[in-house]
Amino acid sequence: MSSSKITQHFRSTVFPIHFVNHRRPYANSSPSPHTSPEESTSSSYLNKFTKYTAKRLPTAILANIIVTGLAGLISVDLMYARYRNRCNERLLNETVEKGTRPRAGISSDKFVPRPEIVERLKRIFQPYEDQSSYHMVYGEHGTGKTTLTRIASSEVGHGVIYVDVPANFEKFAEEFARAINFTFEERISFTAQLMKKILGSTNNKLNYPEWVRAMDAFKRASVVYKAKNGKPPVIVYDNISRLVHKNPEILDILQDDAKDNADDSKYIAVFVSSEGSVPRRMESRSAWSRADKPVIEIGDLGEKESIDYLVNKRKINSVEAKKLYELVGGRIVDLKSVAGKFLAGQSLEVIKQQILTEVKKKFDSANLLRNQSHHEAGKGVISALLDSKEIDTDVFREFFKGEKYNEVLEANVFAYHPSRDTITFQSRSVEYYIQENASIFK
Repeated sequence: MSSSKITQHFRSTVFPIHFVNHRRPYANSSPSPHTSPEESTSSSYLNKFTKYTAKRLPTAILANIIVTGLAGLISVDLMYARYRNRCNERLLNETVEKGTRPRAGISSDKFVPRPEIVERLKRIFQPYEDQSSYHMVYGEHGTGKTTLTRIASSEVGHGVIYVDVPANFEKFAEEFARAINFTFEERISFTAQLMKKILGSTNNKLNYPEWVRAMDAFKRASVVYKAKNGKPPVIVYDNISRLVHKNPEILDILQDDAKDNADDSKYIAVFVSSEGSVPRRMESRSAWSRADKPVIEIGDLGEKESIDYLVNKRKINSVEAKKLYELVGGRIVDLKSVAGKFLAGQSLEVIKQQILTEVKKKFDSANLLRNQSHHEAGKGVISALLDSKEIDTDVFREFFKGEKYNEVLEANVFAYHPSRDTITFQSRSVEYYIQENASIFK
């Protein structure tokens, strides 16, 4: 093949069309004495191709490095996330095995030991293998439920998870996750967080509320715990009454789940409430069939325990201690309050007037004062309670028809006792107010 034909073939097959220069040579240019015109043109094409490739090669290499680097980072991130998730699952199982062990949060000089109640709580925190019921613990505000529940939970330890339901439900998932040492997986992987922001969640589980996912994590750990220990773990929902007004449907879900998992002996739930509206709501639902009965009630201290607390722990003389007890009874939160005021220098008369003013507000809220809508019905209930201290719930309903029944109970003048299905005065200070204002209720 001749040199010109070789050049023509090379141009048509090797070089892109835009490397071919169709311009005629300059008038003053001339080929090298030893180079033919065809060889000179071919060399020019090679030079242009070399320069073109040299200009674009760094960009291609850089792009390739970036893509490869990103792929590597994503791979490492996902591998790290999977590793962390396995670690978290192990930590979750270890936490359920060990138990939450909450602190009582009260100094020994102000604590009133109630060993009988603690022992009873400890028994329900240690279920047997095939237990198929959940529990309700109930008591009015200030009876010491939380302190006693925490002590019992801590003393049992293994297999007891304590969840304090926060006042702000938005933080419920956070509290639940903290109790079981659970970390939400999308918070581990930066890639997952980025993809969720760009594409939205593609994992159906990530669309569930976080508290549901924390619950699912606890259930997984429950299976591991029961397989190892031969009995289900226990989860304690303290301050569950914080759900009943603004998030009652969440309370219903927790109750239904407690019933279902008690049926299967996967875990045992314990609901701790300070409002009678919680057991009343739970009793009205079919899931109540798996609740252990009677409800465990934590009441006030007796007279001896109360005076002993005021005399020996608060250093108040026995005469004044007796008067303070007659004013507020054995409600531990009230005893602490009046003891603090008395030791701060307030007279008994001033303390009494403060308490009576607060109780009057409750009567006003319940519409039980003169010329209010429930005054006449209230007089009948008060008369019955002064005679017998306690009346049947059905008798109480006869006085307050329909929704008025719940409306009056929620004003905290009267108290519902689910273990006996009865009604009493809500506190000793309520009864004291009635005695001081007997003419209003005759």
